[in-house]
Amino acid sequence: MIEICQLTKRRVDPNTPMPHHLEQLKLFCSNVGHGIGKVDFVEKVAEISQEDYDDIVDKSGKYTKFKLGNLTRYFEIEIYKEHVEKLKDDMVECDLKKRFLSLKEGFFVIRKKI
Repeated sequence: MIEICQLTKRRVDPNTPMPHHLEQLKLFCSNVGHGIGKVDFVEKVAEISQEDYDDIVDKSGKYTKFKLGNLTRYFEIEIYKEHVEKLKDDMVECDLKKRFLSLKEGFFVIRKKI
């Protein structure tokens, strides 16, 4: 199964003072390069079978094959607004494309369950 996750809300307001242990977590997140000091959480918003996902990739264009096809190599792909702009004309019509086009802010994460 392939999980489609989306950043649906930010849990930490950078303008609000935080307890010391949360500041340490924020610092750790900054140091490992995730979110540059923001603590973000993604939630699963959909699931696709491996067969349906492969079908989408196979029927789509070159950029989609490059971007979404890397899931077998990395097991996780992030899709930002700039990726959606390239995917919208390259990707076959499907529910996943409609979901991508609905992105207003944040990002999607596509995860392959292992």
